[in-house]
Amino acid sequence: MNRTYAPTQHPLPPVVLGVDLTIAHNEGLRRSLRSAFGVSTRAINLRIDPGMDLIFLCEATLSSSLPCLAAITASNVMAVRLREAQLTWNPDPDHAIGRGTPTLGALESGSCFLMANSRKVPIASFSPRNVHPTHVDMELQGQLNLLEFLRADNFTVEVSGTNRRRLTRPLTFSVVLSFEIQQTPKAHA
Repeated sequence: MNRTYAPTQHPLPPVVLGVDLTIAHNEGLRRSLRSAFGVSTRAINLRIDPGMDLIFLCEATLSSSLPCLAAITASNVMAVRLREAQLTWNPDPDHAIGRGTPTLGALESGSCFLMANSRKVPIASFSPRNVHPTHVDMELQGQLNLLEFLRADNFTVEVSGTNRRRLTRPLTFSVVLSFEIQQTPKAHA
């Protein structure tokens, strides 16, 4: 049986979580394997797809006790759903912006995941049409109730995908996730 809950009389403001991530400078998978395992360059070239150099994965593990998540700890919160997901570019303060500066325009496609309690769910993704140099507007992946993930002692935010080109310097950016809180209706006297 499906239940529908009436919205609360005073809708809660969205909960916004910002996470800083860095895609490390690409050393090149072949060089890393050669130095780590002593595998010959010829063997590496035969076995590894050249596109592997263009795969990225970055993640951060966070505590559910973050002040920005305090609103979800109320006992009458029944669901937390993602409203909006965006990546925003953080320029590197140690390097002047110019030729060779990596921006979000270097990304091709990707997905954002939440992980907690040995479970992992995709929450948003992006394709080339979503990518701009300073921001990426991600498309939501369903309307999952993420309360269980955000209330876990610790949870992980992961962004992974592919680059358009190799990075010559690390690429730093923020993942900004906006969540909508749904509460159980108050009983009428």
